[in-house]
Amino acid sequence: MSLGATFYVRQSQPWLKYYLGVEKLQTTMSPGIGGIVRWGGRIPAKTASLIARIRRLPVWYLEDGFLRSVGLGKSMTLPISIQIDDLGMPIDASRPSRLEQLIAGPQDDATRALGDSIREVIVRRKLSKYNNLPHRAPEFERTTRRRLLLVDQVFGDVSVPLARGSGASFERMLEDAVASGAQCIVRTHPDVMAGFRKGYLAEQVAGKAGVILSADPVSVSSVLDAVDEVWTVSSQFGLDAMMRGLPVRCYGAPFYAGWGLTDDHFSDEAKGVLGRRRTSRPTIEQLVAAAFAFYPVYRDTQSWEEIDVFRAMDLLVAERRQLQLD
Repeated sequence: MSLGATFYVRQSQPWLKYYLGVEKLQTTMSPGIGGIVRWGGRIPAKTASLIARIRRLPVWYLEDGFLRSVGLGKSMTLPISIQIDDLGMPIDASRPSRLEQLIAGPQDDATRALGDSIREVIVRRKLSKYNNLPHRAPEFERTTRRRLLLVDQVFGDVSVPLARGSGASFERMLEDAVASGAQCIVRTHPDVMAGFRKGYLAEQVAGKAGVILSADPVSVSSVLDAVDEVWTVSSQFGLDAMMRGLPVRCYGAPFYAGWGLTDDHFSDEAKGVLGRRRTSRPTIEQLVAAAFAFYPVYRDTQSWEEIDVFRAMDLLVAERRQLQLD
C-alpha cells in the first residue's frame, strides 16, 4: 500500500519508508494512496489530517519511540524506534490511542515478567529517550532536605497543551514545590541545553530563593539517582522516574498518568475525561511492557532490519561506548 505525507515529513524524515515498508512516501494529494501519515501535532500534521478527512482516507499518527537514540532528534540523529498509531497520539489526553488500549489490556504474568525485564535493563544500563549525556553525579548543592526535581519542557511544544497543561501548570507546579520546603531542582530540557529551544521555567526561577536551575550536562539516570521525587507536567522524565521507583506528581496528563501510578494534580476536566477511559489499574511492569515492547517499532539504523526492544537497548549501549560516553 502506498502512503501520503506532507512535504515537511517527506523532506525531513526520508528514513520513514523503512519503518512503513514503502519505496517512498507520496504527496497527500497523490491518486491511489491508501492512507496518510502525520508526524506530531503542528500545522503540517493538522493539514495532513484535514486532507485525509476530505479524501476519506485513514490516518496514522507517527512519533518518536520512548527509546529513541543516543543523539538528539534536533541534531538529525536517526531514531531506533518510532510509534505508529491508527487511533491517536499518546500525548493527546483528549482521545484514546492504541498505547492507552495496550496499557489497559490483559493483565497476565507473562506481560508483567516482560515489563519487569525491560525495566531492569533500562535502569541497569541507565537508558532513556535520548542518551547523549555522560553518567556522573550532578553538581547539586548539599542538603539534608528532601530533594525535589521539577522538569522543565520546551516552550510551545504540543505535548504540553495536548496533555491539558499550560504555562499556568508550570507556575502552579513551581509554587507548590517552593511551598513544600524541599530543595527544588529545575531540570532543563535537552533541546534547551543544546540551544535549540527555550523552556517554560528558566526565566521564572532566576533568582528565586530555594530553587536551583540545573543545566548540568549529565544523563537522566544520573539526575534521578540524586533526587527523592519528580514533578512534571507531561515529560517522559516522569516515566523514567517511575521505572526507578521514585514518586511522580503530574500537573498535566501524560499517557502514564491516570492509572493510579502517579500523584495527579491536573485539571478536574482532564481527570473527568481520563476517568472514563483509564479505569484499569495496571502495574508499572504492565505499563512498561506496553510502552516499550508492544507499542513501538524498532529498527537497526544501519541495516534497517526490524529488531526487538532488547536488541535496541544493546545497540544504544554499544553506541554510547563507541562515543566514550560510559
